Amino acid sequence: MPIRKLQSGKYRVDISLGIDPITGKRRRTTKIATSAKEAEEIYYSTRRKFHNGDMPSVKRTAYSFSELVEKYLTLKKTELKSSTYSAAENIVNSRILPYFKNSTIKFITQREILEYRESLQKDNLKHTYINKIMFYVKDIFNLAIEENLLSEHPTKRIKNLKIKDAFEDDIRFWTPEQFQTFISIFDEKKYKDFFKKVYYTFAYFTGVRLGEQLALEWNDFNKYSLEIKVNKTLTKIKQGDDFLVTNPKTSSSKRVITINKKLASLLVKWKSHQKEGLGKYGIEQSEKTRIFKFDYKTPDRAYLTNFIKRTCEKHNLDIPPISVHELRHSHVALLINRGEDIYIISQRLGHKTTTTTYDIYGHLFPSRQKELADRLDELF
Repeated sequence: MPIRKLQSGKYRVDISLGIDPITGKRRRTTKIATSAKEAEEIYYSTRRKFHNGDMPSVKRTAYSFSELVEKYLTLKKTELKSSTYSAAENIVNSRILPYFKNSTIKFITQREILEYRESLQKDNLKHTYINKIMFYVKDIFNLAIEENLLSEHPTKRIKNLKIKDAFEDDIRFWTPEQFQTFISIFDEKKYKDFFKKVYYTFAYFTGVRLGEQLALEWNDFNKYSLEIKVNKTLTKIKQGDDFLVTNPKTSSSKRVITINKKLASLLVKWKSHQKEGLGKYGIEQSEKTRIFKFDYKTPDRAYLTNFIKRTCEKHNLDIPPISVHELRHSHVALLINRGEDIYIISQRLGHKTTTTTYDIYGHLFPSRQKELADRLDELF
């Protein structure tokens, strides 16, 4: 028994109260008693409170956070699309599990979770990304509630971080003049240069998501009606160079978009170039061939984004190097600037509702205040 008599004649009681949820180190408390009998009473009463869960700061369980995560990911693998599961697995394993890996779930309170979120903020992560991480934290504890491993959800009173003008700060896009500056450096006589000109032009003038672009096949392109069928998406598998073709992000993502005549002509020209180019790699072109394929590999996000950055630096272009996804933003900015209706823009982007479009791009729409003031002038 951890009771020791001191030189003063009093007794010191050393009581173990389980494991710290974050550090994994054992928690202990020390109390002083005036007699051996009192020391025993303190020891047994404290241990009894601990085992009964009557000590709010030290609740007992043997179920570890790591075990809960393993159960959670196993379940999600059967529920989610491969691409969605891969993203979830990456966030859980890289951002959440390392912090709580030594924890037991009943020890993790709202305080510990708020401290975890503060640690993410200290890493200067965007609030949108932190909220995404916290979604998975909450979802993991949802499973604990469903499995009756917890009686109260430790995150239920934790609200998302406020996203104030997040998109206004984060969205970057190219104006038509900036895009022309970038695209003008390509030499159409060079096979890979011509591919890049076609790809970036398509991305800028359609706003189609990267995965949707890379999944497009020649049978998705109708050169007579000038239409592109968007009905699948390409996702790179975590390890290796393989890709997985799945349904688009949402049901509304399945759509048909009309492209302009010059872009259609560029695609027709590229099809001829591609046939000859792939032939040198021993690849036969067919209607099932992906439109944006120039050799035996499929280009990915990193390759296409890094090329923009390298090109801007190499040619000293006086334009900001944006990402491939920001070409989608550029397309939206282009349409808004030309006065296109938000409903048409929403359909073109594959958004479920115009609300989604406005939530993301609302600040890009011109203010109607001046138009209102001008109409009021007519009443004078």
